[in-house]
Amino acid sequence: MGRISASDPSALRARALRYSARGNYSYAERCLVKALRNLNSAGRRPTPDHLFLWNDLGMVYKYAGRFNQAETCYRKALRHSQRCLKGLSRDFFRADLFHNLGGLEHSRRRFRRGERFARESLRLRRLVAGPRSLAVASDLAALAALLDGQGKFAEAEKLYRQALRVYRREYGANHPDIAVVLNNLAAVYQATGRPKRALAGYAAALKMKRRKLGRLHPDVGVTLNNLGMLHESRGDERAAARCLEEALHILQQSLGASHPSTRMVRTNYQRLRKESA
Repeated sequence: MGRISASDPSALRARALRYSARGNYSYAERCLVKALRNLNSAGRRPTPDHLFLWNDLGMVYKYAGRFNQAETCYRKALRHSQRCLKGLSRDFFRADLFHNLGGLEHSRRRFRRGERFARESLRLRRLVAGPRSLAVASDLAALAALLDGQGKFAEAEKLYRQALRVYRREYGANHPDIAVVLNNLAAVYQATGRPKRALAGYAAALKMKRRKLGRLHPDVGVTLNNLGMLHESRGDERAAARCLEEALHILQQSLGASHPSTRMVRTNYQRLRKESA
């Protein structure tokens, strides 16, 4: 990627967000670390700019599988938010942080602990954004994923559908957030014995993710893994192997060989090949 030349923290943050959206987390990290270094060189106490950068860096570390570093960033932002922000700005930001802490615990598979964070995020968000906002829909989907992880499928499906209605109303038919919910709904269908609906949901999510995010985005690899596992459960080992092989290639390219998601897909693929040999 080359040298990062910008010095303005706002410009660096904007650049980091663009690269993070493309799945280029290493470059996003470099931008955010440089932005924080530039703020700190001015000798300031923590400011709102510090909070936003810590939150963004926490998300990048989470996506990169560096969970302890992500938690450190989130908690630092949470600790200073009471002093640095006031009123609605503080409540909006804290809702974001609790949302992200819930997502981090989901990645760690600590679903019950994550549920507490997600419910606090949803409580705050409803107060400051209104019950039908996009931000509330995002919180509903995040809480649903944590409930899904605990086997609370009925409540998870209900929340996913609520989020999907808001997303479709605001975004139309195609958007990455819609694709994520379709993927997660398909996982609920799969877990509750509705394989045909799961297959249709994964296929729709995969098509949308490829169109909106690009064929090599890590989110595409996640859905391919899920689709591969569904094919395996239906006895179609050839289709399962194709999906898992493509998923593994994408995640190794985008996240690296040691990322938890890459390791999980590699395990699934190697097990399938061993069992079908």
